[in-house]
Amino acid sequence: MRGYYLFPDIYGDEIIFVTEDDLWKYAKGIGQRLTSDFGVVLKPKFSPDGKWIAFTRLQQTDQGTTADVYVVPSEGGEPKRITYFGTPFTRVVGWTPDGRVLVYSDFKTPFPQWRELYAISLDGIYERLNLGPATALVYGDGGIVVLGRNTYDLPYWKRYKGGARGVLWISRDGGRTFEKFLDLPGNITSPMIVGGRVYFLSDHEGVGNLYSVDFSGRDMRRHTNFKDYYARNANSDGKRIVFQAAGDIWLYDPATERLEKLEIDLPLSRKAKMAKFVDPVKYLEYFALASGERIVLVSRGQAFVMPSWEGAVIQIGHRGGGVRYKHISTDGEKVAVATYDGAVEVYTLEGVLVKRIEPGIGLIEALALKQSKIAAANHRGELWVIDIDTGNVQMADKSEYGLITGIVWHPAGRWLAYAKPSGIYTQNIRIYDAATGKIYDVTSPTAYDYSPAFDPEGRYLYFLSRRALNPALDPVQFSYIFAKHSKPYLAVLRRGDTSPFVQYKKADVKAEEVDLEGIETRVEPFPVEEGLYASVVGLKGGKVAWLKYDVEGALRYYLWSAQERRGAVEIYDLETKTRDQLVAGASSLRASPDGKYLLVKEENRLRLIDVEKKPDLQSRDPGRKSGVLDMGRVKVYVEPEKEWRQMFREAWLLMRENYWRGDLNGVDWDAVYKKYEPLLSRIGTRYELSDLINEMQGELGTSHAYEIVPDFEVDKPYLIGGLGAEFKWDGKCWRIAKIFVGDPSYENEKSPLLAPGVDVREGDCIISIAGVRLGPNAPPEYALLNRTSDVVTVEVERGGEVKAFTVRTVRDEKYLIYRHWVEANRRYVHQRTGGAVGYIHIPDMGPAGYAEFFKSLNAEGDKEAFIIDVRYNRGGHTSGMLILRASVGIFGRFLTRYFKPYPYPELVLPRRLVLVTNEHAGSDGDIFTYDFKRLKLGPVVGKRTWGGTVGIDTRYKLVDGTIITQPKYAFWGEGVGTGIEGYGVDPDIEVEIAPQDYREGKDPQLEKALEIFKES
Repeated sequence: MRGYYLFPDIYGDEIIFVTEDDLWKYAKGIGQRLTSDFGVVLKPKFSPDGKWIAFTRLQQTDQGTTADVYVVPSEGGEPKRITYFGTPFTRVVGWTPDGRVLVYSDFKTPFPQWRELYAISLDGIYERLNLGPATALVYGDGGIVVLGRNTYDLPYWKRYKGGARGVLWISRDGGRTFEKFLDLPGNITSPMIVGGRVYFLSDHEGVGNLYSVDFSGRDMRRHTNFKDYYARNANSDGKRIVFQAAGDIWLYDPATERLEKLEIDLPLSRKAKMAKFVDPVKYLEYFALASGERIVLVSRGQAFVMPSWEGAVIQIGHRGGGVRYKHISTDGEKVAVATYDGAVEVYTLEGVLVKRIEPGIGLIEALALKQSKIAAANHRGELWVIDIDTGNVQMADKSEYGLITGIVWHPAGRWLAYAKPSGIYTQNIRIYDAATGKIYDVTSPTAYDYSPAFDPEGRYLYFLSRRALNPALDPVQFSYIFAKHSKPYLAVLRRGDTSPFVQYKKADVKAEEVDLEGIETRVEPFPVEEGLYASVVGLKGGKVAWLKYDVEGALRYYLWSAQERRGAVEIYDLETKTRDQLVAGASSLRASPDGKYLLVKEENRLRLIDVEKKPDLQSRDPGRKSGVLDMGRVKVYVEPEKEWRQMFREAWLLMRENYWRGDLNGVDWDAVYKKYEPLLSRIGTRYELSDLINEMQGELGTSHAYEIVPDFEVDKPYLIGGLGAEFKWDGKCWRIAKIFVGDPSYENEKSPLLAPGVDVREGDCIISIAGVRLGPNAPPEYALLNRTSDVVTVEVERGGEVKAFTVRTVRDEKYLIYRHWVEANRRYVHQRTGGAVGYIHIPDMGPAGYAEFFKSLNAEGDKEAFIIDVRYNRGGHTSGMLILRASVGIFGRFLTRYFKPYPYPELVLPRRLVLVTNEHAGSDGDIFTYDFKRLKLGPVVGKRTWGGTVGIDTRYKLVDGTIITQPKYAFWGEGVGTGIEGYGVDPDIEVEIAPQDYREGKDPQLEKALEIFKES
């Protein structure tokens, strides 16, 4: 059986590679599995003597992500773990000539992109090589050493030419000093030394192929001629070279120039393709109430009708995962589901198919069913109405600014309310009359209105709006903010009715008529305070329910976070004018069509609530008393092979429909699908599917085409606790080489070893941690395994005296190490300039970077000049906010009698600035660097930036929760157009940091910025 083969390496006549996430050895036509169910195995490498294989074990689940290094005898045996770094970005690189494993890792570095080389002995003693950021190191004869930076396999971004492309450096003195050796207009990966030449993979001519140069970097030769699939992940034993392409392994012999594809058949288990059942709540996507006795839902892309308390759960549509249902709606009598590719199926509540419609309107983003009509909003900002009986499809409205959302039918079934983006910053509520085709504005298009919902008795239209602009002063950045900006509103639908806030009258019968002329004048706010309102629904008897959030920081929910925001469900009674909190900790709510019931999603449960009877909210046991539904009755059956095909197709379709350019950069996207789809039959695990999706999306040659998998369904990783220190083996014990501390007055900015009552210093010997005695086979991190945020005892020895201290470990040292790096830079800048120049580092353009900017500016607001450092900036969306603070400049002062002058405007930067950037400043970090240059705010020092400026949102997920992104928002700038994408922003003054500079503790880029101030 042919598998999907990855990461080959060679030693003599033996080849190792990975398939089914396991390590295999292949020799003389026979394959031998060396690992089994061990997580995801990556990057295996033979030792120089061929006796050992080092590899990376990746464990990625919703518990966290770790990657660590193991070795196994090449003849087979028990894998032995040799690192306990516990970071996501640790990978095997190769071996040193003295038999240690070479690894790159972001272990103990301030940034995930800063990955340094370590040499690790087979008994676990690790040594940082102090060569700075590097991803490859290859040893040759005569003192030749080749170092690679950014030499990553980039299947997801082919033809990349930006600042972070792979480059090679060479040392001719055994690694003491390096000079740049090879830099091409494309990416370089997999450097190897064979026969006095440096071989490597590159796509600088359009497709990944094998090349070589001599030791001077000249005499380039191309050795393969692939035109369709990339050559990837090459390795050599110094004589022959192996690499992968399209799931196959190829062998190249430089001596004979012979290229051969290996026909490898293996006894594969295909265990990951076995059918399984999954948790319906974990994968719950959409749900709605048909009545108090029945709910409809979509979980893991499959649709169900579920009796609330007793009776059989009915699965509607296809079972197993071959078809994905993405949206579901019910009017209490029927249920409609939309497929991922734009079809709509209508069923009875007993599961009988009424009709399947293929309206041809694109990707459906919202769905609303009422009687014989279905309203559907699509990805192009269009609103369509579909007649179930005739199949007729009519466009009702279209927005040029964004997606139409919140579509909901009036109880009479004639009028459709929705929220339409009406301008760049505005969205208003509209009503479509299905009988006449006319559209009416309920609200003026001057604010942001959302979440329309009809009163089930037909008299009112409720909605939420960001019209309650009551600014609060933010003392940190000295500006007004609208922390609480929204309120619930209602529109009285009949002209003669009185406002319910003046006089509420009970409804005798449902209102069958709506007066839309002049409806804008019948809009009124609820008499409640402004807040953060998420959604609103109408209930029977003049009651209204809404979900309301507390004001929180943005860090918890930023970008890839899987955290669901939760708030309180409140009920307002129009008759009594009272408001009560019903449920806390809710993430979403739905109302039944008759308005008698609410269905609330809490942390890991659904709770059905009769609005006239408050349930036992303290109970989590399923039953009528608590209202908690027994979701274990829903059996979600998954056949992975069907599901993988659907996921692959959906990833392709989403890119086709959402990529910012209609011509997809001139790529024949249908041909791309046809090229990669046949490889699906060889896929055996979720990781392999991820690799294939990345290869396919990479054909666009663009940034931000991500596929972020939350869980490869492997064993739960045990995370490593941190002591906020760096350790080094001195031959006898593990000594504390460095204790990390940022600003010790701030939370989480000092090592636990600096806690009150703890007397531990740099240079001390660590004897034991948590009772585990340390030694060559037991580094400190070994003792800290599964000890995150845990209280442990640390024994240290100093001057022959042993003392024990109790400390609490940190869960993640990265922020602490980052703050140590920042404060060290700041102290150095102050020292060199006599305190005249300030220093600000911006780690990203998200909430963390925004906070860091103001943290530094507050601390150094009186400086006459600033160095702004955006090296390793991971991007985000705040460049436009921060560049305002940098561009205005201080041009006034407030003078007082007794105190120093205050600057005007407040909290902006002075006009003497230097920006330091590098190849890892990307996305919004690219844009900030461009802004700085465009506005001529000062010199830009460093390296060309990353070059990825086609932005994304995280709106789409594949059926297993994988975030799949399509580059939607291309940045255009004056003077460059869209040219930053794929290239980056050049500095005014290019400054390299050589590997030996890192070893010597030098930062030439920061030094150059300081020189500029000295010269001026």
